[in-house]
Amino acid sequence: MKTLAKLLACTALVSIANMASAETVVRMLKTWDDRYPGSVVICDRYAELLTEASGGEIVVQMSGPETIPPLEQLEPTQNGLFQVLCTYPGFHTGSATLLTGLESIRPDAQAFRESRAMEVVRETYGALGLHAISVPLGHGYWIYLNRDLSGSGDLSGMQIRALPPQHPYISAIGGTPVVLPPAEMFSALERGVVDGALFPAAGATGYGFTEVTDRYFDTRVSSPHVILANQTFWDGLPGDVRKVFIDQAEVLENEMPGTYDRLNEEEHERMAEAGMERLTLSDEVAARLSHAIVEGSWSFAASRDADAAGRLRNIVEGAGLLLE
Repeated sequence: MKTLAKLLACTALVSIANMASAETVVRMLKTWDDRYPGSVVICDRYAELLTEASGGEIVVQMSGPETIPPLEQLEPTQNGLFQVLCTYPGFHTGSATLLTGLESIRPDAQAFRESRAMEVVRETYGALGLHAISVPLGHGYWIYLNRDLSGSGDLSGMQIRALPPQHPYISAIGGTPVVLPPAEMFSALERGVVDGALFPAAGATGYGFTEVTDRYFDTRVSSPHVILANQTFWDGLPGDVRKVFIDQAEVLENEMPGTYDRLNEEEHERMAEAGMERLTLSDEVAARLSHAIVEGSWSFAASRDADAAGRLRNIVEGAGLLLE
């Protein structure tokens, strides 16, 4: 409570100061610290693009999880304490599950944008008092293991840490999904309490996976991120300033596939240097996993709004974006 009170007081002071300047000062909140490269290449990069494109007239004040914990960041953005939130949809499934379905699509920014999928996304977040500025499509989710695959070449007999929306992926290839907060995940892997974890590829070495696991494989799960604005803030922006936000979101989205290709390849190299074994699933197991990613992600996406999830799936499927 004291932290929020201080933040509110600072917010009032900043608002008063802005009245006397032509600058648009944006209070942005991001979900990760810099151990996750997405924090830098998505959140920090968007802030940088806004400032550069506006000739310095848009000034971003960035705060991270040290200010508001990841699972609690949606509400402060809804109430205007922060005006923009750069996050991962899995951290607010208590309010919206729609974007989980996008874990099953190819990270093709142009095809996604041209599909008009954002109309459904904006409708969903608009009901929460938020404007969806952008859905940058990262990719690369790997499963890290501290033991070899089963005799069937899958996860049979293993307990695998994963977020609830991703549990069907684990179950489909024989594993038992387990819910663990990140703070407990590494000690559980080290002690053998769990046998593996599903986690983003980018930044895995920095988080310490090479210290508690010795092999891994790619799941082909995409990683949709989302940049949200407080609706009142968004509606109050001058048209020319809002255009900068929109145009630079497109620049960011177009960068993401190539950026994540690079990040994932760098992570593969670091894994190899650390002695991690890169596993390849059999065609049969890989097919089971791909099917579960598509059906499981959309099933979870529909858990709060089946109509919106159905419309979004039809759009991305019609655009040829679903995993095969």
